[in-house]
Amino acid sequence: KSMILFMKGQSKTLSFQIVLQNLQGSQISVKSFCKRLPAVDPFFCLGSKYSRFEDIASIFERAIKREQYYEQNRMNIRCVVFLDGASLLDEKKMILNVLHPYLDECKVAFVAVANKAFDAANANRMICIYRSLPSEDDQKILAYGCLGLQLEKRQATIDDRLDKIIYGLCHGYRRILYSPDIPHIFHDRDFIYMLRELRFELTNVNEIEEISIGEITPRSLLQALEDNFNGIRIEEFDKLVDIFITAVGEQCPDFRVLITEKQQIQRNIPTILHSSMKLDPIRRRLYGRYKLIIDESEDESAVRLLFQFGILDSDPNRTTVFRMPDFLDDIDNELRNVEILSNIKLCMETGKTILMINTGRIHGSLYDVFNQNFSIMATEDSRKIFSKVTIGPKTIDVIVHEDFQCIVHIKRSEFKDIPAPFLSRFQKYSLSIADFYSIQLRNIPIEEQNLMKNIEIKVRSFIDHFGKEYFYGFNNETLYSCLLLFIKRNNQNEFYLSNIHDNYTQLTIQSKSFIEQDLNNKQQCILFSILSKFLQLASPESMIFKLPTFDENTARLLCQNYFYQQEHFNIENFLYRFISSPSLTIDDRELLTMNDTTYQKINNIIITRKLMIFTRTSSFVIGLNKQSQNDLFHKNDENYMTMNISEKVDVLNL
Repeated sequence: KSMILFMKGQSKTLSFQIVLQNLQGSQISVKSFCKRLPAVDPFFCLGSKYSRFEDIASIFERAIKREQYYEQNRMNIRCVVFLDGASLLDEKKMILNVLHPYLDECKVAFVAVANKAFDAANANRMICIYRSLPSEDDQKILAYGCLGLQLEKRQATIDDRLDKIIYGLCHGYRRILYSPDIPHIFHDRDFIYMLRELRFELTNVNEIEEISIGEITPRSLLQALEDNFNGIRIEEFDKLVDIFITAVGEQCPDFRVLITEKQQIQRNIPTILHSSMKLDPIRRRLYGRYKLIIDESEDESAVRLLFQFGILDSDPNRTTVFRMPDFLDDIDNELRNVEILSNIKLCMETGKTILMINTGRIHGSLYDVFNQNFSIMATEDSRKIFSKVTIGPKTIDVIVHEDFQCIVHIKRSEFKDIPAPFLSRFQKYSLSIADFYSIQLRNIPIEEQNLMKNIEIKVRSFIDHFGKEYFYGFNNETLYSCLLLFIKRNNQNEFYLSNIHDNYTQLTIQSKSFIEQDLNNKQQCILFSILSKFLQLASPESMIFKLPTFDENTARLLCQNYFYQQEHFNIENFLYRFISSPSLTIDDRELLTMNDTTYQKINNIIITRKLMIFTRTSSFVIGLNKQSQNDLFHKNDENYMTMNISEKVDVLNL
């Protein structure tokens, strides 16, 4: 009975796998020492905060029965229950108490790996093995191994440039671990995968013991950092790169040029993600981890942008999205969890890409998958990859197709609650609407860039004058979300600034006269369109309070748009606009300047499908149901007889 205590990301699971590979019995084990020891038959248990007493007990009972079978048949095989991720178990449920009788009886061997010590009752029943942080020498040995180099042979080389670079990389990594300017989300696993990626820069050719070794360049180092040390804010990543480059530059001064030139060769997040998703199978196996998307918004905007930028294919035959609701009846619904895991298992076998949103309840079941802890079964004709998935109390081996990829989505607000061992298993990327907007802005002509920058300045001035606190739901992404709508991409994947007529919806078309004060002034049209969107978020009280602070002409325009062209007082009128068929009203002067193509284009009104309404607390609104909706959505006016809103509206009161 033993418990292995390592810090996160230090290959605890891998150490057990190495033991399994070596202890295969007297007939198969390679080393003479291992031939004298019995073979090991492992029973895996993946811990999570949703693990139950009966899950662990079931695995122990199966292991005990198998052990008894081996003893009866005099087979030199020992069963071992392996509890991986033991520190992820919910301590409040005291799940580990189930171990007491099994540890006392010692009917089967038991190994647990954890990031922190067990309670005294369990720790006293087993041997605890603790490993401290690796020394500089350990880290250097690790670096050489990950790069495919033999340390003994390299030490015979005097004043070698590659040795100096490796030395600098090790020092750079240790510095970021203790830097107060870098979030403490990176671990040995990130460093190992960075070195694995750099290994492709070293061309090893074995021809009668002759080895030709390539070179790690500043550009390749920057790309490896972008892939493996991301997920933090832009300014934090710049500091991280500078720390690494300074450490390597102390050994090889030519690397220091990257500090000033990195802006010219640095890739943006969509480009990094797209390149990583398109890796060939060989590179993916060596250094391509699954992806963790950290969404800076609170409304899953990053998910929409992943499809919009072509990072994910919208074809359902190639990409499947898994979402888990937070309703009380779903949180503890084991049947629903098993159903989702079964569908994920099918995607793994068929090589689909999966996007997991709010799926924290099943992450523990995919512990080995995220860890890419694969078993490989190969013959001359085929090669199969297996990983362990926990479905209910059972842990099963599942085939993993080489094209299978996984993206896990989390919100920035949830990031601080994510366990560190979970983070280290992914390539991490932070996505925000602001970042996507700045990327698209750089792709349009310089004149249009300046136009959009002027609009941003004017809108910010309006927001500061009116007051952020008066706009419902306002956050740092709101403005960039509005600006981003005006930058489109054509069939040739070229970005352009769209016409104002391409951005009307059935809810904003009534503000056309406010927006198009001067059709020849594109900047003013876009500005007024965005201001109209912000007015939709303001309450009537704030409008009455703030209008006198504007000049007379501006106040008149804002008042007319808010009180006459938008609906803020009647839910029925608002929903009538929302579900009615919109159309543009064009005066004679506009018709004279338009051809048929233009007319068809401006009548292509965007249909808004989803919206959120902010209202006062009202017993009437809170009490809405299918019976009372007829009282609300009913008009005696003959103008509304052609459309009975109550027939088109359902009320789901939660």
